[in-house]
This record gives sequence, structure tokens and C-alpha cells, in this order.
Amino acid sequence: MGTVVHAASPATLQEYKVRASILLKELLSSDSARATRAAERLRVLPAFSGLSPAELLARRDSVQRKHALAVIAQEQGYGSWAELKQALGEEKEGPRFGPEAFFIRPMSPFLNRWCSSYEEALGALQTGGGYLFPYRTQFFVCDATFLQALGVDAADPDWERIGRNWVKPLDLAAHARLEQKLIALGFTR
Repeated sequence: MGTVVHAASPATLQEYKVRASILLKELLSSDSARATRAAERLRVLPAFSGLSPAELLARRDSVQRKHALAVIAQEQGYGSWAELKQALGEEKEGPRFGPEAFFIRPMSPFLNRWCSSYEEALGALQTGGGYLFPYRTQFFVCDATFLQALGVDAADPDWERIGRNWVKPLDLAAHARLEQKLIALGFTR
């Protein structure tokens, strides 16, 4: 399998971290084709290169986030995650938006749709509308009133530009602008 280098505008470090998280979720997927594709991607690493996809899938619980980050870095043409971070000039990360901060204060009057997989959350977003966010190993879809109660402008046009999907935004520039606004509101990790 050759190196994949994306020629589109360079992604942010956060986008690459999201890609690594998606790779791990795909590896753990119950969809065998998706899990096998993820295992193939992970075989670029020396630790897994001697394993067949089936052998890697049998050991998938031993695959760590650092492995997925290393794969993403290699797919971008870098020898390691550290090299990718250095190339992006993001060795020292500033504050980042963390959806967990939404739940610091009690928000019990709101009913969010919680999902164990990205695919399930995307389906909930597509059928019921709302805003999709990651939360640790899960995902949730909330409505505009939830965001508004937190002081977030749910009518900001950048939400539409990203497809109301924080995990796989359609427009990375709009995503970055929204992240800065959420950070300014104090939603950091």
C-alpha cells in the first residue's frame, strides 16, 4: 500500500487527530470490510507489518491511539506524528474546544441523542437534524436550544458550512472559526 498524500489545503492538527480516532473506530467496527481496511492501513507500521489483516484484527484491542496517529502521519508523508506536528508548526497546542465542557454545568432539561458509533450519530443527524459532536468514545446530537442555553450562537452560518457535524466538517475553515468562538466562550479541555 503506497503513501497517501492529500493535496487539498493542509488540515489542522485537530483534523488529523479526528482522522486517527476514526481509524480506530473503523478498526473496532462490526463491519468486517471496514475493519479489514483499517487493519490494512495499520500494517504500514513496523509493529504490525508482519501481521496479516486477520491477525491484526484478532489483536485489535492492543492497537492504541499512538498507532493510529502514526498511520495518519505516514499517510501525509511524514515519518512520525512528531514530524507532522512540527511541520504544521503546532508542536505546542493552545486551548482546544472540548465538547465535555458542554456538560460541566447541569443541562438536565435537554434530551440529546447519544450514539455509540459515528455512523449511528450521522444517521440521527440526517434524520432528526441537530448538531453532531464527539464525546469521549461516544457521539451526541443536540438541538439548537441546547447550544443556545450554553450561550452558543446556533444560527451562526458556519454551522451550516460544516454540515452541523463537528466530527467530519464539510468546511475546515468554518470549523476553525467555530472552534475559536467556542474557545472564547470557555469551552476548552
